[in-house]
Amino acid sequence: MFSANSLLLLAFSVTTLPSCTNVASPDANQTQATGRNELFLNGVFPIGVFSQPEQSFAKWKSRGINTILETPQGHDPVSWDRAAQATGLFVIRRPMQTPRLDIGRKDLLAWSHWDEPDAAGRIVEWTPMFEKTAAEWRAIDPNRKIFINFAGPDLSWFTTRNDAYSKNYASHYPRLIASADWMANDLYPFGGWLNQSHAPRRGDITLLGEPIKILKGLTSKPQFAFIEASEIERGNVAGARCPTAAEFRAEIWYAITQGVRGLFYFPAVVGKSGFQFDGAPAAIVSEMTKQNAVISKIAPLLQAEVDPAGFRAATPAGVIAGWRKRGKEVLLILVNTRNQTIAETEIVLGGLEGVSTGISVTDGSVVPLSGGKIRVPFESLGVRVLQFQLK
Repeated sequence: MFSANSLLLLAFSVTTLPSCTNVASPDANQTQATGRNELFLNGVFPIGVFSQPEQSFAKWKSRGINTILETPQGHDPVSWDRAAQATGLFVIRRPMQTPRLDIGRKDLLAWSHWDEPDAAGRIVEWTPMFEKTAAEWRAIDPNRKIFINFAGPDLSWFTTRNDAYSKNYASHYPRLIASADWMANDLYPFGGWLNQSHAPRRGDITLLGEPIKILKGLTSKPQFAFIEASEIERGNVAGARCPTAAEFRAEIWYAITQGVRGLFYFPAVVGKSGFQFDGAPAAIVSEMTKQNAVISKIAPLLQAEVDPAGFRAATPAGVIAGWRKRGKEVLLILVNTRNQTIAETEIVLGGLEGVSTGISVTDGSVVPLSGGKIRVPFESLGVRVLQFQLK
């Protein structure tokens, strides 16, 4: 079993990194927000893109990207890293030949393990290698966060089956989790490879939540999610296709309702027609740019406590709600996960007593709140991001 990222296994040349100038940045040493007033990463929400050439950094920044992950195969890591700094991007990558030169780099959010240690049957071999690597990195810089990305379809498959092989395979996940500080997974409902249990649900955006929930059951460490932005497996997987702009938008906000602390886009195409670093069509690029601007605007609120106690929403079937609270600011995220419209519907909210209106973060419109109830319509896969001010 393997997913799209495993087809982009990265090769890094061994090169010494010259001294670098630090960039003003979040505190990458922070873990989950533990107090009501504490913000993960000091309120910066990483919006990243995976394994892109340095010549494209300005393009990605114009789309609202603030983080770049992993040096592509065959590209010079020193030049790549310098270009990221020059473009003002945060970085998640492998250490260079002299890892100590990374100490103090605030633009370097984390050192990254190799991608998808659980894909293609390699978990048994790679787990002890990751444990050894993590011990070496932590000895060099105990304050540097370590990032790991799991293959979402494999994680979901092996941790939910009872056969001996799967149980043995799944037993390695706690060890891999212990070798890192930040968790991520990649599962692509529209354009990627899916396991046997997921394949009949192709196009169901709630598939994104399954590996997230599994990881929550294994660890309280911060999680991130990959979002598909292209027809990844073009010609390789029956039924795979690029998500529409509406599907792409719904994936973004559904992942956020699940509590992820950052999003990483996967825009590559690894299909039979050839490889592309950036296969995102114009409609996806336009939607990405728009949603990235919204996310950046409310980033500090998104990085506050996830689903704080005292708030609730009674939603129609298929509509998922997520909450954030910072001081007197409250954010409500509503996502229609179904490919069908919902006529104007009444949603009963709890925890907003005395509040009479909310504001749509996306268009600035006023949403009346009467008796703890709002009335909103949902287009197919529609999203509502509403902000309230407590009395």
